[in-house]
Amino acid sequence: MPRAVLFVLVWTLALAGAAAEDVRVLVSSVAGARVYDPAVGAGYVVLPAPHADLNVHWNAATQTFSGGFRTDSDSSGGGAFVQFGPEDAIAYLPATGQRQRTNSAAQFDFQGALGATYWVFPSATKASNDAFTLYLGLTAYGVAADGTFADNRIRWTVHAVENLTTPAANAFSGYSVSSGTVNMQLTADPAYPAAQMTLLANGHTHLNLLFKAPGLYRVTIRVRGTLAATGEEVSSLVPVYFGIEEWQIPDGTVSYTAWRDTEFNPSQAADPLISGPEADPDLDGFDNLEEFSFGGDPLVPDADLIRPRLQRVDQSWILTVRQRTNASGLTITPQAAASLVDNWRADLLTPQGQSRNVASDIDEFDYLLNGDLTGQAFLRVQTQLATP
Repeated sequence: MPRAVLFVLVWTLALAGAAAEDVRVLVSSVAGARVYDPAVGAGYVVLPAPHADLNVHWNAATQTFSGGFRTDSDSSGGGAFVQFGPEDAIAYLPATGQRQRTNSAAQFDFQGALGATYWVFPSATKASNDAFTLYLGLTAYGVAADGTFADNRIRWTVHAVENLTTPAANAFSGYSVSSGTVNMQLTADPAYPAAQMTLLANGHTHLNLLFKAPGLYRVTIRVRGTLAATGEEVSSLVPVYFGIEEWQIPDGTVSYTAWRDTEFNPSQAADPLISGPEADPDLDGFDNLEEFSFGGDPLVPDADLIRPRLQRVDQSWILTVRQRTNASGLTITPQAAASLVDNWRADLLTPQGQSRNVASDIDEFDYLLNGDLTGQAFLRVQTQLATP
């Protein structure tokens, strides 16, 4: 039996015996806040924390950013911080986080009509403690201040906001108020096209994080940096979950049509030459179906981020492919052939190891090239949508 098949059997047995880790629901650790903790179900566990950060890391080897919530203490109350992956922790906001708009000035219109209710993680410790809400920060402790990036700074913008519980209610804002003036830094609201947060490498800041409806939100942040050595801009998508009176990540899938309507404005979505599966509006060599499949941005050239990677490991070749894991009607099939005139075969590539989550609903999978191929091999990744 070929070695590759033996390896797959061993990996499958090991995976079957592994226990999944509970998702942490991060709540305030202020005395009295226990009354407001959610009664979580199987697969979730409440983790009190005095302070947590949405923390970003830089991986120089892969030229990518990643991130997730980081607490100031471990689950036993110890002093060591704990970094969670993007889908391993949720920042929970109880009903005590509700507020009503009282300022009639136009700059506060993002809060809704006068008297409207909104929910907020406050930017100040006292306000958080008074409301028994988690005190959240925004940090780049995983980005060294070593001159890798121009001016030792990285930039955050909101790529997408999804209310997974109530899709139509997806307003989110990250802002500060200084001397009565609003400074909007994080939002997908088209009224603020220039909204951006700049953060020093290894830096730390706080914003008011506002939501206009209850629900389980997935906010995807695009983190950018300009490499000081080359002037090249690099960027990655970093998802994070917020539970506004809700704590459970709902099961669900997304169709190409739903993705298209999120990524493109209405006029673009109605034009198949821009938003059709075979269109390539950002001219980066990947059509929209491939952007959907691999977790790309169809309007921003990001070929280096999403293209499959081939690398030599010991005496074997490993193909690494990003794949959307929540798509409906999508098939992604890595294939190989001994020549361009031979039949493309999926069985010449064998899944290896466990997948790695790299962005919201996007995992990386490794495939081992069959050792029986000698001399040369050709590889491709086929993407197909089911016919409605």
